[in-house]
Amino acid sequence: MATARTTTRRTALTGLGALGVMTTAGACSLLPGEDETPAGGADPTTSDAVSDGGGATTEPAPEPGTTFDEWAAREDLRTVELDLAAADERTGLEPGELERKDRFGAWASPGFPEDSPVLAAEPLALDPEAAEALGGDAVARDALRGVLVQAIIEIADSPLLLESDNSRFEEVAPPLMEALGLDAFDPAAFAPMFEEVPLSGTPVPGEGLPEVYDFEPAPYPEGGPRMSVLETSSLLSRMPAGAPFSAAGAAMIASVRGAVPIVREGEEAVLRREVSFLLGIEDGGMNALMSYVISTGPALAIADAEELPLIEPTEVPEDWQELTLGRLVAAVPSGLGQVEEVELSASVRDESGSTVAAITLYRLPVASPYQLGPAQHAARVEVDGADLVTAELTAGGEAGLILTVRVHVGEEEYHVQVNGLSEEEAPVIAHQVLAGLRVQG
Repeated sequence: MATARTTTRRTALTGLGALGVMTTAGACSLLPGEDETPAGGADPTTSDAVSDGGGATTEPAPEPGTTFDEWAAREDLRTVELDLAAADERTGLEPGELERKDRFGAWASPGFPEDSPVLAAEPLALDPEAAEALGGDAVARDALRGVLVQAIIEIADSPLLLESDNSRFEEVAPPLMEALGLDAFDPAAFAPMFEEVPLSGTPVPGEGLPEVYDFEPAPYPEGGPRMSVLETSSLLSRMPAGAPFSAAGAAMIASVRGAVPIVREGEEAVLRREVSFLLGIEDGGMNALMSYVISTGPALAIADAEELPLIEPTEVPEDWQELTLGRLVAAVPSGLGQVEEVELSASVRDESGSTVAAITLYRLPVASPYQLGPAQHAARVEVDGADLVTAELTAGGEAGLILTVRVHVGEEEYHVQVNGLSEEEAPVIAHQVLAGLRVQG
């Protein structure tokens, strides 16, 4: 099985900006379609039919892994409500210092008291060498907490979240960099990243989330925050010399799972937000790097992922290629485009620059209740080394269907996504992608 690797960076005189990749990045037509009829023109649905002797025909059973018959359909899911009020009470959510505005109204940024578990929780890891490079343990902890706060305020609850397009992208870098103490760096060096990868996480380039998923936000609370914070994590790790800096560096990583109340199809619903944000600082402070990944969409919450049917994958075609991120290896169809690897993702982009397949990483626990996207079909599989693996198929607009697989390994949540699938190929490729999952270490 082929393994491809290409790394890209955006470079500026005063800093480096790594392109983040959103897991709902633009869906596009990606797979070479098979002929609808085989050579000779015979239609397999009629040529393989068996007569019962009375003139009627009986269709043969479909081949395993060629339909979603064993998956749960949307109407089969027993959904539950997310208790956002309980989450707000647990985190101590309160109005923050920033006043926000978009086309739907005004609200306040999220804020938290000092004893909130959001601010007081211990990091998942704190590398001592990285901490020393930042100025010592206390300084490193303060900096890491600042990265987490900005991941919540500027990335997860971005004022651009529900806009109709990404025309406000230039507003992102200046306040973010000021809050992170990066005044010495030029915000213009990072602006292209926010232009190419919208903070909304829309799956359809050029369209807003409300237009793609046909919803409106619930009325914003007057003077209060609109987003509830469900889970967070942070960690500090060492970046070795040469990747991506000339010298070694420190990587501060924050992950956030949030929820924004919305109204969809006349009913109250929730917009799910999962974000990972990385700030890398080279030893000596001469270079900085940012990277982020975003997963978003209306949430379907179920009490327990174990309620999803357990299915069997099929086999991985020999000519597929592998993507690797962290402990996860995933197989995707070959020939889709160029492979790019940055700190939080490994992705395949087509000639237009759209992401057609990707792995992204969020350091978040398994959600309870478990949150799916607006799935047409959902199931789970067993993978050695993983605590839980779920899969879902969602609509991706005119460009096709989106397969999303979530692989939970301890405190790590990997998303494997393939975009632009047709109705015919989606079940076949879904079962093949599930067969190619492998957890290392």
